[in-house]
Amino acid sequence: MEYSYEFLTTILENIDIGIFVLDAEGNYLYVNNEYCNLLNRSRDSYMGMSIPKFKEQGYLTSSVWDMVIEKKASVTSIVTINDFLFHKVYHFFTTATPTFNPDGSIKYIFFTQEPIEKTSKRIQTGILNKHVITGSIVNPKDLQFDIIAESPQMKQLLEMMSQVSKTDASILISGPSGVGKEVLTKYIHQNSLRKKGPFVVLNCAAIPENLMESELYGYEKGAFSGASSSGKEGLIEAANGGTLFLDEINSMPLGLQAKLLRVLETKQVTRLGSVTPKEIDFRLVCATNENLPALVNERLFRSDLFYRINVVSVYIPPLCERKEDIIPLSLFYMQYFCKKYNCVKALDENVLNAMLSYKWPGNVRELRNFIERLIISSPDTELIISAVPLESPLQHEDKTINIISQINVSPVIDNDLHYDETFSLSSYMDKCEKQLLLNLLEQYKSPVKVAQILKLDLSNVYRKMKKYNLKSVL
Repeated sequence: MEYSYEFLTTILENIDIGIFVLDAEGNYLYVNNEYCNLLNRSRDSYMGMSIPKFKEQGYLTSSVWDMVIEKKASVTSIVTINDFLFHKVYHFFTTATPTFNPDGSIKYIFFTQEPIEKTSKRIQTGILNKHVITGSIVNPKDLQFDIIAESPQMKQLLEMMSQVSKTDASILISGPSGVGKEVLTKYIHQNSLRKKGPFVVLNCAAIPENLMESELYGYEKGAFSGASSSGKEGLIEAANGGTLFLDEINSMPLGLQAKLLRVLETKQVTRLGSVTPKEIDFRLVCATNENLPALVNERLFRSDLFYRINVVSVYIPPLCERKEDIIPLSLFYMQYFCKKYNCVKALDENVLNAMLSYKWPGNVRELRNFIERLIISSPDTELIISAVPLESPLQHEDKTINIISQINVSPVIDNDLHYDETFSLSSYMDKCEKQLLLNLLEQYKSPVKVAQILKLDLSNVYRKMKKYNLKSVL
């Protein structure tokens, strides 16, 4: 089958992966459109350029080209490029494949290159497609904005918030710790008419009672002992024209609740030490992880303030009640942390299934921390993360016991032991260990699974495999 030059060129110029070709000296012979777009450089800028020249100019500290020249074989690696002109640093997943002259010397080197986060997303999406789930990230342009709306509950909630956001109504968000109340508040702010104004956050449980009033209302110079000589603007005043988010408002002291109610009714705030009120205009969003109506009944929270802040009531369910969001959230955080740590990783289907069956008492916050830990603790060479850390709460002891009970460990030595000069406890234990590893590897075909069963670090398993020359079983 023959292809015309035009046909092949059309393919190379329209493929969404960067492609370029070098000769043995590292000179550029060809670059496609996508490669030029990745680095914001024109095709002409590569004329007369080479990898050694880019290294001299500081754009590269190391390159895959060097590795290929040294090994005379295909190389895959992560490349960092410093673009001083645009003050950017790029991280690319790069594969280089050499072709050879009849005498064995390198003739050309063909490269494919794409951003790490793009490679990572390809891999993760491919695995997640087995679960027939499409992650819906509300704002995919901002990796910090992590609202996932795949479950019916979250879709309905976001639909309501998209309408409420356009008003100035006070909103009370309730739900257990870690479900994303602050994230939802950011969504409300960014979809409101106040999105160009400030977004101010105060966690009422994180500030001592004697400091909360000055933080909220600010003070004039000399208002109290230790006050700044220039005075200080309070958070309420700082939120003028924007949104004020009071997290864990259930922790606000009763005395300050009355003062906050007065601010909401008069739209004025008075700094400590001042008698002159200032006009303010802000949107209030509050959050609680406790049952505010119950606190009202117990006289631990003012009923008049509760009715004032509870114009629109929103409840974010725990993650265990919206399992449809678990895998899309995992995809989102895998992309985020792979980009942060400049790596390419994906989750094995077994790990995803374990995540789906876990209760997640810490909700989205716990899931985020779990994903970050998986990425930073897995070996650099491990592309697919296929085991949960042994000390993780996702591990269940009864599962491990069940696995061990199914292991077929054949006898190591005959009952008729020979205690000659070569016998020792150490040699006997080595034989036992070797046989156990051999049986496990033959049964499960995975060093990762063996490490999980034996409660060993993966690196330790690999060292023992090398010690007993067990690589041939894989």
